[in-house]
Amino acid sequence: MNLVLPSALPLPLLSAVLDTLFTSFQPPTISLMSAPVLTTVAAGLRSALIVDIGWAETVVTGVYEFREVQSTRSVRATKMFGEAMFKLLANDLDPSREQGSAEKKASTKKKNLPSLEECEEIATRMAWCKPGKHVETRKLSRGLTPVKEEDELKASMRSLNVSGDSDAGSMVSIPLSSIEPPQSILLPFSKLAEPCENALLATGTLTEDLDDEELPPHLLVYRSLLQLPVDVRSICMSRIVFVGGGSLIPGLRKRILDEVANLIDEQKWDPVRGKAVDQYRSNPKLQRTKPRQPGPTEILEAQGVMETPIPSAALIEQEHDPIEEQLKKEAAKGKPIIESGHLRAVNSLGAWAGGSLLSQLKVPAISMVEREQWLQHGAAGASKASDINVAAAHRQSMGPGALKSGDRSSFTLGLWG
Repeated sequence: MNLVLPSALPLPLLSAVLDTLFTSFQPPTISLMSAPVLTTVAAGLRSALIVDIGWAETVVTGVYEFREVQSTRSVRATKMFGEAMFKLLANDLDPSREQGSAEKKASTKKKNLPSLEECEEIATRMAWCKPGKHVETRKLSRGLTPVKEEDELKASMRSLNVSGDSDAGSMVSIPLSSIEPPQSILLPFSKLAEPCENALLATGTLTEDLDDEELPPHLLVYRSLLQLPVDVRSICMSRIVFVGGGSLIPGLRKRILDEVANLIDEQKWDPVRGKAVDQYRSNPKLQRTKPRQPGPTEILEAQGVMETPIPSAALIEQEHDPIEEQLKKEAAKGKPIIESGHLRAVNSLGAWAGGSLLSQLKVPAISMVEREQWLQHGAAGASKASDINVAAAHRQSMGPGALKSGDRSSFTLGLWG
């Protein structure tokens, strides 16, 4: 039995799940697999940046060579998006509710409010995301499976018989059957994009006013890439995989990529920013090193001694080495071109498809728990990272030491231990 789990699952909850499975279903072994890694496998990749827009939170996980190297999360996810859609519908039914006090809102009868199931259905069928105003339309580079959300958005608009222009004043009739008596409300189609703008993208809110756990997805992706090493960042930024129910909102994935590209253009890859940094960069008196000016170098003569200013070693261009360049060309022959250094989105079949693929290929997992050992020792019988014999592990198709083989007298819980 393969068990697909998030890497942040607490150990007590994992122990309860394993106890339930071993006692109820009695499988001989259970393999623990990480959901972001399996999502990467299902995309046909070895490294990727997994953006999981789920129900309670949005998790951005960096995977390099089938290993999780970083994970950040935010509470801006489908739950907050559903609450914003509920407020939009409730305020349209009762306009005085938005301006009323908290007591008046609490005293509103539930019969006059749409149900959670109906709000989710409206959000799934009708909600969409606007393109960025300050971001020009960017064409994604060639890749494995680039997302084409403009076509999806236009197709959904044609089925709704509305115009693609958000300012055209197109009206949409939404029937509500969960309220008493049932009625229909008439909303502008552009207004259905407000929950995504306010809840997910935090439009109109300054970055300084946001806590670390409530960052919008595009800022979370940019900061995750910023914290990765340079070589890992160049690989992961060309393999961004969107999963989760929130990623199915038309236009959201392209909006996130455009916003990330805009952040890269404005802030580059410099983690230090602020007023003091801007003043330092704009003040020439505070600059210790200046870039070398093209052209001949001025020779100064003072007291009969010829002095030449020595530029910084970091600003000196590297000398051209034809032999090294020829060796690189010979080594690169027959190897496929590696996409790196630019933003690109890749589709994935999901973590469950990746787990099914690995099970059909008979690929053993790092953490493989046997029933007899678990019932006898429990979580206390798991070996720690220092107890694992690294010399016995050899390189296989999943990376160095990524697969467990040989001695199974003890087990490890891997990421969850």
